[in-house]
Amino acid sequence: MTARVLLAALLLLSAGSTSAAPYRVFMVIHRTGAEADQGFRDYLLSAGLEVEFTVRNIEGDANRLPAVIQEIRARRPDLIYAQSTLVTEGLVGRVGEVDAARHITDIPVVFAMVSDPIASGLVTRLEGSGRNLTGAVHVASLPVQLKAMQSFMPLKRLGVAYNPSEPSQRNMFDKLKQLTAQAGIELVAVHPLGKDGKPDAARLPAMMQALAARRPDLVYLPPVNFFAPHSQLLMDEAIRLGLPTFCAIEVQLEAGGMMGLVAPFYNVGGLAGFKATQILREHRSAAELPVETLSRFSFEVNMPAAHALGLYPPMHILRYARLRER
Repeated sequence: MTARVLLAALLLLSAGSTSAAPYRVFMVIHRTGAEADQGFRDYLLSAGLEVEFTVRNIEGDANRLPAVIQEIRARRPDLIYAQSTLVTEGLVGRVGEVDAARHITDIPVVFAMVSDPIASGLVTRLEGSGRNLTGAVHVASLPVQLKAMQSFMPLKRLGVAYNPSEPSQRNMFDKLKQLTAQAGIELVAVHPLGKDGKPDAARLPAMMQALAARRPDLVYLPPVNFFAPHSQLLMDEAIRLGLPTFCAIEVQLEAGGMMGLVAPFYNVGGLAGFKATQILREHRSAAELPVETLSRFSFEVNMPAAHALGLYPPMHILRYARLRER
């Protein structure tokens, strides 16, 4: 089923009359090019809403958010769309750390591309945040991902590349460490941080080489904001070094990752758009709307990568996996 068909199915849930006056939606994006942003916009427009979009791109720099927040307060939009954990945290603050002088509290915010809103401190529960905030999660839970990895191959040593400068990534690593310990799997971790504690793209090849030296059975690549624009470099290095990869997001597979359990970003944006429509047209409270994940993820195998590494999907996986041929 295509992303557009799934989006159409969501639209049936929110069909209604076109708004008489345009809604003003302020989109704050981490970086350009995410399919989630297009899915969000398409959903609102296809639902019959007349919308004026204002888009601001922080280009991965959280230091730009105070000026964006100032502009939001001046414009007073009806709703804010936040792409990524970093953007959402900068706009609304973490639970228990909200400062009304620095954060948005009185305008509904709908996020997309947040991998773990609870671990990130954005909400304390998914059923309804109690804040002026809701959204769509784009990553399957870690236990589900680990089970998917083990369905492809037995694991004795799992490698992971992550960015410990991101709080959400530190939380992810702690969870993964606990899960692998329970499963009797050795966890080998690497990161691209320099002496200043910041990620450095120039360190990525050496990071992958350090991982290869530990000879993991598989390398897990979580949804790291810093890694996304360097996905091609990471996947090229993985193939060159003979490292099979398990990817958490679609862009990594598109760059040549070997396999992953992923959700189409376009559909994630559509789910965020569905929630925005509930807020704008149905006057639902963001605080009461559940934070949700797409009900279905796709187990995908990148066959050119599998061929290059000499690793082929077991027969039972071929019954349900999507095989990428490029």
